[in-house]
Amino acid sequence: MSIVSGHFTQRQRLKPLNALDKNDLEYLYSQSEMQQLNPRSLLTAEQEKLVYLLEGEVSLLSGGFVTEKFNHLDQRALSPLFNESLDQDSALFTRHGTIILVNRSLFEGLYSQAQAVSLKSIEAGLTRSENELFDSLLNAFIQKKMDLPVLPEAALKVRQAISSPEVGSDEIIQIVQSDPVLSARLVRVANSSLYGTWREIKTVRDAVRRLGIETTKNLSFSLSVKQLFTANTSLIKKTIQKVYNESTSVGAIAYVITLTQARHLDPEQALLSGLIQNLGVIPILKYIDAHPSMMQSAHMLGKSIEHLQLPVSNLMFNEWNFDPEFIEIVKNVNNWQRDSGEQADYCDIVIAARLLYLDSIGELPVEQLSEVPVIRKLRLTEHDADGHYFMDRAEQKIAEMNKLLQTV
Repeated sequence: MSIVSGHFTQRQRLKPLNALDKNDLEYLYSQSEMQQLNPRSLLTAEQEKLVYLLEGEVSLLSGGFVTEKFNHLDQRALSPLFNESLDQDSALFTRHGTIILVNRSLFEGLYSQAQAVSLKSIEAGLTRSENELFDSLLNAFIQKKMDLPVLPEAALKVRQAISSPEVGSDEIIQIVQSDPVLSARLVRVANSSLYGTWREIKTVRDAVRRLGIETTKNLSFSLSVKQLFTANTSLIKKTIQKVYNESTSVGAIAYVITLTQARHLDPEQALLSGLIQNLGVIPILKYIDAHPSMMQSAHMLGKSIEHLQLPVSNLMFNEWNFDPEFIEIVKNVNNWQRDSGEQADYCDIVIAARLLYLDSIGELPVEQLSEVPVIRKLRLTEHDADGHYFMDRAEQKIAEMNKLLQTV
């Protein structure tokens, strides 16, 4: 049956479909199908379709076991039922429901076309050599030859499982234990002075209990990010390492800013936000790494990568079911004059962290740090009774978090 009126508001918010403009979205829905399903209906994953829950409640299954349960009012319902990054193979409806089946190829074609149109306008500001690189990267992006990073399964499963109200610490512990590297790093973090007490933690179970479920979720992802920063050729390897070093420094500063200056926010969420603000460059660099003839010198990276980073980040975060606020961070990460109001948000934290990092390496992009809205809001250039500024007081904690992130 064709799309009819109803469920309008929900359809406008579905991810990543909401990246399309109004006309393309209307056309996409005109070619889609809605189905009514009875309780106990079992739906299997379809490669050719993006399936969304518009009404009802559903349990997602993997090998016959329930991995997730949600209804149409939950944030999870804004993403496709089946995610290629995870291993759910079917969905069981626990009450009457309505789903929409969207043609995956049609959506991808419309999305790529829209991105190509918007990105083509960038070329006017590029040099000839940058244009050549940009065209190659853009074509790879449109033709889906630019591989998106695949996160370690355990990190994705932890993030997915914690969104389900029925999942407890035992399930989270089992997932973390399936990845020895993640297990070791989580125990190491739990024993650090940032989280630890006098009693040494030796098991994943104790680490999760000490850290808490929400902290474990964000840290599991943050501690897995390093595995994405790899390359083959020496030039790209050096560039990727530089990006990673900057990301860990910004993430560590963002973490400590939140701990001390923005206690209404979650420090681990700030850490993750700082770590992933540059992640969109990784698939671009890896594509160049696989095609060395495209890169004759480091200077050609320039604006081509800078302008492709946002759309690639958009694809990645939608694939990983990340909240839209992460895209907002990528969009505004260099918007030094951003002013979001009285209370700081995660985007403010990352902008401030980037500025403090750039100042520490002598590359401050503004004339006066104290005049930047987020710096004033977070009181980062005010000194305390002993005459110490934020970076003086935070130096030890920043160094420790940076070390934890850098340690294999």
